[in-house]
Amino acid sequence: MHPRTTGFGWFCRSLILTLALLLPMVAATAFLVDQRQQQRALIGVDAAQSGVPVAAGAQTAHRLLLAVQGEEPEFLLARIDGPGAAVTLCAVPGAALVQAPSGQTTLAACYLAAGPARAAQLLGQTVGVEPQHYFAATPATYAALLPAERTAQLDTRPFLPASARQALGLGADGTAALTPASCEAFLQNARAEAPLPALRALVWSALLRADPAGLAQLVPAAREQSARTLTDLSAQDLHALEQTLAWLADRPDLAIEYDALPTTDAAGGEQLTPEALTRAAALLG
Repeated sequence: MHPRTTGFGWFCRSLILTLALLLPMVAATAFLVDQRQQQRALIGVDAAQSGVPVAAGAQTAHRLLLAVQGEEPEFLLARIDGPGAAVTLCAVPGAALVQAPSGQTTLAACYLAAGPARAAQLLGQTVGVEPQHYFAATPATYAALLPAERTAQLDTRPFLPASARQALGLGADGTAALTPASCEAFLQNARAEAPLPALRALVWSALLRADPAGLAQLVPAAREQSARTLTDLSAQDLHALEQTLAWLADRPDLAIEYDALPTTDAAGGEQLTPEALTRAAALLG
């Protein structure tokens, strides 16, 4: 007869079997952890030896709704993209229809009735992505964000017909010399001749391209004009935005671009096209 295996014997056998299964797994886990720690240590050594730390603001993108105050307010989506080394200004028509609890209304009507925060919220509900922040000011306050002596040479031939250039008193080459103080008069006069939805975005981007290094001074200038602006940018938000603009100001590959969201005529306003919704979502995403 075979001797009966006691409970203690079964326990010993089970323990030996369990250890036989677990020990290789524990050893493998310890090996992988050790390899990961060594890799991290090597990365830290390489970063220290390179002496090139990641600049503050280099990995951050900011998405804002810019509102231009007036009887007929204007709107731009601004994307300030550190990783993409780009600043994009995209015009949104004030007559663009946005979704509201009571039905559709225009972005301008929403702004005039409830302010920039509500306008940003309804635009976000319509597009599917809400701007991170809003910033509203008069044209004169926006002009004060740039040095008064800055001048941009803008070739108007690609977007203004010859008759409009002649009416504006531009020379044969169609070049307009713009300053922050003169750009508003140019915008009004040019629109009277050729109403272009992207004209403000185009003019502002030209002024920014005239001195990309000046991007670093936009936030300090905004702080000086804070009594004349409406915004939900906190002190911490402004600091982060300042870091990104300072990073972009030194980038030789910086792209400063302009655009306008396309619309179609609709009852009560202008309907953002599917393409417009896609482009707006990409800017705000």
